[in-house]
Order: sequence, then structure tokens, then C-alpha cells
Amino acid sequence: MVRIDASTNVEELSKALRTLVSKQLPFALALTATRLAMLVKQGELAVMRERLDRPTATTMNSLYVKVANKSNPEARTFFKDAWTSGVPADTYLQQPVKGGRRPHKRFEKALIARGIMQPGQYAIPAESALNQFGNVPRGTIMKILSGLGAAETVSGVQANATGSKRSKRKGNADRYFAGDVDGTQGIWERKKSAFGDAVRPVFIFSDGEPGYRVIIPFYKIAENIVKANRAKEFASAMDQSLSTARG
Repeated sequence: MVRIDASTNVEELSKALRTLVSKQLPFALALTATRLAMLVKQGELAVMRERLDRPTATTMNSLYVKVANKSNPEARTFFKDAWTSGVPADTYLQQPVKGGRRPHKRFEKALIARGIMQPGQYAIPAESALNQFGNVPRGTIMKILSGLGAAETVSGVQANATGSKRSKRKGNADRYFAGDVDGTQGIWERKKSAFGDAVRPVFIFSDGEPGYRVIIPFYKIAENIVKANRAKEFASAMDQSLSTARG
């Protein structure tokens, strides 16, 4: 009979396990953080689809995850803060996320700088001017600014309507005007029809500062998702890191 007593090796085994766990812990923490960030992204997108009015593909593709690594076990879920053109998502989604009063948009600042709108006023889009996503198209806004002489100068090229033949063919200066129609101040578009000439509102000037309620409680959603999944994701990540550990 051969008797084998392994008790003398318990301390060595315990030390080896502690070393293995310690070595694999940074990987497990980074994997946990990354998986939680991905779950947060999925949860945020689900709420955005449900609560935003006709969100564009750009808006729905604006949420990103920065993965964690062993040297920096912190992952992030965030709105992209820069685009090749246009307003970045982390700017125009501030109101749905945080609520409160909204600042003047670039379009409104241009109108104010030109003296077309008062500093305390805001330009509210008319329902008839909205596209399928509930926005006034950027192209329309640029035509309005050009027609009103409030377009920005980019790289030395003036975008405002002028008296040139090319500019007159575009017709922006004749098509749009700012003023008071039947007691309502705003920006108007001249329309021709079989019944004669008419005007329709594109933007109405409001003296009240627009306020927004929180539509997407971004931080609370993230907190709840992390709380509900942290323990499970850490256990799974630790199992994976130990099972793939190199000897």
C-alpha cells in the first residue's frame, strides 16, 4: 500500500493559485469593464429608439465604446464628440440627456449677429418645414442664411446671396424673408401656386427660452445596468481569464 499525503503541498498550491489569480486579475477587470460598457450601450440605444422622435441614423450611430485594457481597466460609453461636418452628437443630445434650457444654435447666432432676430429670441421650426426626422434640413437652413445675408464666410468664400446671375438663379434672396406676417414674427418662404402667391412660415421667433425635460436619463440607465450585471460579468471574466492563462 502506498500512502500519499498531499497536505504538505496545500500551502504551495494556495500560493500558486494566489499568484495565478493576481496575474490574471487585470485582464479580468478590463474584460469586465468592456462587457459592462457594451451592455450600457445596448441599453442606452434601446431607450433612444423608444423615446427620441424619429432619430436619424447619425444619432443612432453616435454612441461609442472605448474598450479597457490591462494597463487601464476603465471602459467608456460615450457620444461621439466630433464629425467631419455638422454638430456633434454630444452637443445636440445634451438637452434630451440633461434637460433644462437650451443655448442658441449656430443658426440663431447668425440671425442675431445680422440683426434679423433679437438676442433674447429663439427660432422655433414650423411644422410644415420639418422633414421625416422632425428636423429642418441643413440644406434649407443654409439657403435661408444665404438669402437673408447671414451665411458664414468659409475660407474666404462668401455664401450670402448676391446680385450675380448665378446667385439670382438660385433665388434664395427672393424665396426667403424675415418679418412680421399677421402679427407673427419669423422667417417665411414665398410660394407660388395656382391660386396666386402665398407665404408659409419656416421658423417662428419666440421670446421665451425653450426648455426641455430629460428624455434619456443616460447616467441612471448606465448605473442600473452596471449594478445589475457587475458581479455576473466579473465572475464570467475571471473564469475566462483563468481558463486561458498560460503556464
